[in-house]
Amino acid sequence: MKKEISTFKLLLLLLISIPALSQEAELLNFEKNIEKAVVAADIPFLDKVYADDFRFKHGTGLVDSKSSWLKAVEQAKGKFISRVLDSVEVEIHDKIGITNGKITVTRKTDKADKKYMVKYVRVYVKKEQQWQMIMHRTVFEIDY
Repeated sequence: MKKEISTFKLLLLLLISIPALSQEAELLNFEKNIEKAVVAADIPFLDKVYADDFRFKHGTGLVDSKSSWLKAVEQAKGKFISRVLDSVEVEIHDKIGITNGKITVTRKTDKADKKYMVKYVRVYVKKEQQWQMIMHRTVFEIDY
């Protein structure tokens, strides 16, 4: 009897964990799609996925609003070669998602391609079954 209860508890725990794991995977995939959209300068997609009060604090201390960041992405069209996520951790708290990890960015410049890595924290909110990013903060940046 005791073994059956332990097995039942384990099964129940696994069933409860599945939605959380699913949301974590969903948010990670969503974050990867945002990076692809920045590289492609897909402004209509980015306009939908950044909240109206979105703030982006860069490693330089510069703070972008949604409109200034979208303008910067549009002006950089063709300059981002890649933005690759690494070591991403995802936390889900009901309708709030928090991610942190690294992005390795390769970008064209007038002289040569520039490669740098940023460590970041992002906050998302889920509205009507759709994630929206409300904040990106670069906490560390290094050039390669």
